Amino acid sequence: MQTVQAGFQAGHGVVVTEGKLDEPGPDEVLIAPAFSFLSAGTELMSLRAFRAAEPDQRPPAQPGYSQAGTVLAVGDRVDRIAVGDRVVAIGAGAFHASRTLVARNLVVPLPDQVDLAEAATMAMCCFALEAVHKSAARIGQSAIVFGAGMMGQLAARLYRIGGARVAIMDSEPYRLSLVPSGIATFSTDDHGWAGLAEWAQPYGIEHACVAFGGDASDTIERLKPIMSTAPDGVPHGRFVFPGGAKATLLMASNLGNIEFVSSAKAGPGYRDPAYESGVDYPAVYVSSPVRRNVETLLDLISRSADDPRRLDLTGLITHRFPITEAPDGYRLVEESPGEAMAVLFSYPDPD
Repeated sequence: MQTVQAGFQAGHGVVVTEGKLDEPGPDEVLIAPAFSFLSAGTELMSLRAFRAAEPDQRPPAQPGYSQAGTVLAVGDRVDRIAVGDRVVAIGAGAFHASRTLVARNLVVPLPDQVDLAEAATMAMCCFALEAVHKSAARIGQSAIVFGAGMMGQLAARLYRIGGARVAIMDSEPYRLSLVPSGIATFSTDDHGWAGLAEWAQPYGIEHACVAFGGDASDTIERLKPIMSTAPDGVPHGRFVFPGGAKATLLMASNLGNIEFVSSAKAGPGYRDPAYESGVDYPAVYVSSPVRRNVETLLDLISRSADDPRRLDLTGLITHRFPITEAPDGYRLVEESPGEAMAVLFSYPDPD
C-alpha cells in the first residue's frame, strides 16, 4: 500500500516522499487521515537537529503524532472501531502521512458533532488536560497560564471548564486576541505584571501552568510575591510544566512551599506498547488513562455552543497546507510563530 508522507532527513530537513505501508496487524487500525496536526515545539526541535546533521548521520524520521480521518481496515483483535468510522488517532504511528497504522487504544471514534480538523489537534489537547489534572485546581481557585500558544490556549480553557478562575499571559497581542471571554489576559511587560497582581487579590495565585519553552526562571521569581502566601510570609502554590521550559532555582526557604510538577504525557498508557495494543489499566487504580482523556475531550468539544463546559476551539486552527506542501507549513511555524496557532496538513479523500 502506497502512502505520501512528510519526513525529516539529515542534512536536508523536511522532505515529502512516497512509501509503503503494511496491512494492519491484529491490534492496529489502518487510517486515511483527513488532517494531521503540526506540533511546533516538538517537531521544530527535531527538525533543527536533522537539518544540522551530516547526510546519512542519522536515519530518516517520520514526525507527527495527532490526526483525524477515516478507518480503512482493522486488525483481528480490534473492537469498538469499524471500517468507515471517523476517528481520531494519536501517538506512535499517527504520522504526517496519507495512510497510517495506529495501535487500537490510541484510536477513538468521533461523535458526529466533532469536526475532523478540530479533532486532529487531540494529542495537544491531551497534553493540556494532563497538565490540568496534575495541577489539581479546585473550583474557585486562581490559575495563571504562561504562554498563549496552542498548549496555553487549551490549558486555560480546561482550567476554566473545571471551575478555576483563570488568567493567561503572553508577549504576543495576536495570541492574546484568540483567548475567549471569561479568561483574563495580560502582557508580559511591567504593566501586565501589575495587572496580574491586582487580578490575583485577595487570595493570590494558587496554580501556575508554564506552557512555553525556554527559560522560566524569571517568570517563577516574578510570580512568587503574587502567589498565595501564609501568615508567616511563605509562598504556597503549584507550578505545572507541560511545555519544554527550564529553570534555575534556589530551593528551600527561597521558594517556600511552592510545588513543581512536570507533565510530559497525553495520559497514563501513552508510549506503553502493552496498553496501546489493548491491555487496559484497572480504572479503580488509573482513573484517566490516555484513551479516557481522549473520550473526555471529545465529549467536551461535542457539547452545544451554549454549554459552559464546552471546549471551544473556534479560531485556533489558523493554517492548513496540503501534505505535498509540508515544507511551507514548517517554514511558517519556524519563521512566523506570531502569525500562526494550530497548523494542519490536509490529505485527499480516501478512494
